[in-house]
Amino acid sequence: MKIENFQLQTTTPQQFDTIIDVRSPAEYSEDHIPNAINLPVLSDEEREVVGTLYKKESKFEAKKIGARFVSDNISKHLSGILAEKEDQWTVLIYCWRGGQRSRSLGIVLSEIGWKTHVLEGGYKSYRRLIVDKLYEKPIKHNIIVVSGYTGTGKTTVLGKLKKLGEQVIDLEELANHRGSIFGSRPSGQPSQKEFESQIATLLENFSEHRPIFLESESNQIGYLKIPPSLWQKMKVSTYIELYAKIENRAKFLISEYPELYENPEGLLQKIKLLSDFHSRKLILTWQELVKKGQFQLLAQGLMAEHYDPRYGNSSNHSGTNRRARININPRDTKSVTRVASKILERIRLETIS
Repeated sequence: MKIENFQLQTTTPQQFDTIIDVRSPAEYSEDHIPNAINLPVLSDEEREVVGTLYKKESKFEAKKIGARFVSDNISKHLSGILAEKEDQWTVLIYCWRGGQRSRSLGIVLSEIGWKTHVLEGGYKSYRRLIVDKLYEKPIKHNIIVVSGYTGTGKTTVLGKLKKLGEQVIDLEELANHRGSIFGSRPSGQPSQKEFESQIATLLENFSEHRPIFLESESNQIGYLKIPPSLWQKMKVSTYIELYAKIENRAKFLISEYPELYENPEGLLQKIKLLSDFHSRKLILTWQELVKKGQFQLLAQGLMAEHYDPRYGNSSNHSGTNRRARININPRDTKSVTRVASKILERIRLETIS
């Protein structure tokens, strides 16, 4: 059976039973087409060996040893995950730019009799689609930004909206970071490319006839930057501002960040990182509150002295776009449900009018 070339039109092609990324595990880990599985024809180590030999010694010897590596790996895949595939199975294969690595597996699979496609341009063609969507073209969707000071439960409200069937992009979840100096998570963040792939996939799958809700952010979450097209859209979008008493916000933060308060030494180090922004006296005051276990006062102090003053400077909206200011108790489930319902009611009223 002949290998067919395939041109990518969307970031999530649906017409194949399986999408195979034959690049090395490190390349796949940085970013890949959604739902693609990794069946490398060269491991990270093998790719380095072949590349070094090709550049520094002999192209012929590099191709010879590369062919051996590729043959061995394809054999492993055929006796492994591919062993139970039926004769009607269809597959899309890609490598970095649609060259030898994808075609080496493609030839074998097509000769077996499976309907085999190779992606023209490889991963680079997929990445061009992402860049086009998030860097070069404006975003057409209607964005509604849920805004408010730290501790007002913005992410919790987004979660409720999602449960109610609304279109939601939780940027902090995608970035695996809660957006502040205290917001890092042990598992680390994805690459910038993977972050952008997740955003582009959601935008592509969401209807342009319904609003998308997301949380107000600065243009950077941890070390990841919100791509420019989305950031520009967020800055001019309608926003709903949440308001909560500082006491309730402090209690909510304590409940949301237990790993910080359960690790006082780590918390002391994170507070020390704020030394560039505050006086030594204030830093020592906060550190003393940690040592005494007075986390409620610490949370209130951090919000009053650090987060709240910076909120207006870092947020992504202008005052002219606010549609409502809604009171919330972020620790109260009924309050969160009420706020989500109020937001939807407000948006629907504006749509009707």
